Amino acid sequence: MNRGSQQKTLRRQNTILAAKNFLAEMAKDANSEELRFIADNVGEIALFWHLIENPEEISSLDLQV
Repeated sequence: MNRGSQQKTLRRQNTILAAKNFLAEMAKDANSEELRFIADNVGEIALFWHLIENPEEISSLDLQV
């Protein structure tokens, strides 16, 4: 695997983990500052918000990575 491909994979994994964390923090009634911190530090913003809106897709993406 070349360096560019590894970086893309890591960004994607980071985004999936951030979405999981965001949803978990929302369930614990995190404040908007905490949620913003998570959202501001994702690798793929479009994927992140897609996963927030469609959390059932997270587990299938975990298997692909």
